[in-house]
Amino acid sequence: MTPPSPGRIIMMIAWLATLPSAAADTLAEKLEPHVGHAIDLIELGTGTRYVRPKLEGVVVRDGDVKSLRIVPEGETRSKPLLLSGITRIDANRETVHTAEVKRGGAAAIKHARAKEAYAKEQAAAAERMQKRGVAPWPRLSAAEHDAELEELRGFAEQVSQAFPALEKAETHEFIMLTDIPTPQIKPYVANLDSMHDFLCTLYGIPPGEPVWKGKCLVVAFLKEEDFQAFEDRFMQSKLRGMHGLCHQRSDGRVIMACHRGDDAPAFAHMLVHETSHGFNYRWLSPTRLPNWLNEGIAEWVGTKLVPGSNQVPLKEAQALEYMQQKGTLGTDFFDAANIESVQYGMASGLVKFLARDLKKFAVFVRAIKEGVPVEESLEQAYGASLDALVKSYGTAIGVPALTR
Repeated sequence: MTPPSPGRIIMMIAWLATLPSAAADTLAEKLEPHVGHAIDLIELGTGTRYVRPKLEGVVVRDGDVKSLRIVPEGETRSKPLLLSGITRIDANRETVHTAEVKRGGAAAIKHARAKEAYAKEQAAAAERMQKRGVAPWPRLSAAEHDAELEELRGFAEQVSQAFPALEKAETHEFIMLTDIPTPQIKPYVANLDSMHDFLCTLYGIPPGEPVWKGKCLVVAFLKEEDFQAFEDRFMQSKLRGMHGLCHQRSDGRVIMACHRGDDAPAFAHMLVHETSHGFNYRWLSPTRLPNWLNEGIAEWVGTKLVPGSNQVPLKEAQALEYMQQKGTLGTDFFDAANIESVQYGMASGLVKFLARDLKKFAVFVRAIKEGVPVEESLEQAYGASLDALVKSYGTAIGVPALTR
């Protein structure tokens, strides 16, 4: 018989030693299925957030839940958290505990004010979008989230049956199906979580708040022919000569498929690049970013999180040579449904130029997602037109006469 884990021992001792009150029993019952597993979020009154911590145990004394033991994500040692200092616990996309912390000093006051400001901004954004006829993505209930995950896992099972070599790896935000050997895939999965957290920070999304519809499914093959077969059969997409593609369905589901190729850093960059498209699609509303901005963000984020890849520097060097020779950004750079290959380096360069001020950049992107035209969004955030942006960017890269 397998002995119980330390977390379950804590739970059982607490349960046997007390007769919990109704409120404590309700919280303990809600947490008990998650002992030994990662939960969504624990937020303290000081503002500290533990995202995706492992819940090791729940301690109950004198009929009340007194504390939790957790292992923070990325760490190996457990730590105790007094319930009296916890303001929120989310598990399985459901808030199972909320409380006001009366103590905590300046940090708690600052955190409370930040939460209030965030709530007001969300309400203001919803009002602005309503006026512009933009519907935000609906927030899923816990039951709806479970239903989405069940359906997505069912689809993943169909894919696995068609490609038996695929194995499933699941994180808090992603489901990955892959035939890439386990030791090789771990760093790539970590890159995906890093991308998710980076964009949450950029856009001011509190850590742990849901973005995906259920989760994002990533199907990563070793061989290009298997990737093409998956696209043909499951996505009805006749792709040839591509390493990966992020499918963004109108109902909000995101599925990214790819193959590894021979360049490991390039593969890591491509994973981050393509899934960032899905994140930008799922953030706030279905409003799509213009292609130059969407691709520029994907290249910029990929470079920040996968610095070992030389993909973007090569593209930017090619783009610089083009701009020096032509004196322009090329055909329909700001309006094209799909920018040309030489324009990818321009897109990443412009995004890096704009993102020197991250706060303004987030305001710029948010306005577009709320339905504001691009040039108006740029004026709001930077006080500049597109022509002024191009001129300033050109001056910064040594092409002062650069035009659209």
